[in-house]
Amino acid sequence: MFAWVSKWSIKPALLLALASVLLVAVPVSADTPVVITNEYDVDYKMGPQPCPGIEVWDHEVYTERITLYYDKEGNVVRAVVHVEGIDNFYNPLSPDVVLSGHFVGNVHFDPHTWEGHITGVLWHITVPGYGTVVVRAGRWLEKEYPYGHIAGKDSFDSPQDMEQFCSLLAGD
Repeated sequence: MFAWVSKWSIKPALLLALASVLLVAVPVSADTPVVITNEYDVDYKMGPQPCPGIEVWDHEVYTERITLYYDKEGNVVRAVVHVEGIDNFYNPLSPDVVLSGHFVGNVHFDPHTWEGHITGVLWHITVPGYGTVVVRAGRWLEKEYPYGHIAGKDSFDSPQDMEQFCSLLAGD
């Protein structure tokens, strides 16, 4: 349904959020937005792996808030999904090393055209003594995430950022 093809890993939070928008059928009165809130706790192996020779997992705990906007006939005319939570990257072979950071993202979606965009700071990991280790922030075309990066910074495109991230996860 969506052309979300990820070089690293689609943010499960955003993928679940978009799927939720499409599956929700809520009776509404005209012009009244409907807000649906969900809580998630997801632990997944990143794919493909960003660090050669290291298995990287991400334990995300987050809240998703879906706001559906309707016209006077009760048709959904716009959907906004707000996702906010904490990433916890880790390597199962070095369980004492966990790189954590806050993320926030929004998916703006037009249900008539199936077009949309994503904005936010989807990954932001800082480590004392190192500063920002990984960041994925900016604006993307929804159907091309993460390749449709229009503006911002993506550490997964930076060999220097990835070297530091992988070294820390390896426990070096």
